[in-house]
Amino acid sequence: MQFREKGRVVQLIRTSRDSRSKKSKNEIVGRLAKSNPQGSETLQAALSAEERKEVDRWLASQASLERLKRELAVRNLPEQMALAEAWFADQKDDAARVLAATLIPAWVRLRVALKRNGLAE
Repeated sequence: MQFREKGRVVQLIRTSRDSRSKKSKNEIVGRLAKSNPQGSETLQAALSAEERKEVDRWLASQASLERLKRELAVRNLPEQMALAEAWFADQKDDAARVLAATLIPAWVRLRVALKRNGLAE
């Protein structure tokens, strides 16, 4: 089973060998949304037991990767904020104002999340 990411979708591809021509043949068995990779009943029915296990392993791997990305983002955030502070110190143009306008609401949402979870006052 292969997993091909195309935009917002992950294609599940089964590779089989044609006995006559001895060439590999790829067949798209199903698709999963990247944002919420849940297998439908139709997809589950189209997969063999071994393929379902492989999809489950892939989904677990993707979930682990997403958790690691989030942790890395948090651990790297203080450094990124220091770099942003230095960049904004040198910028006074409209592009900086636009970026600041997008950062402030994000910062407010982060502060709310920190307060809601008892991590900040």
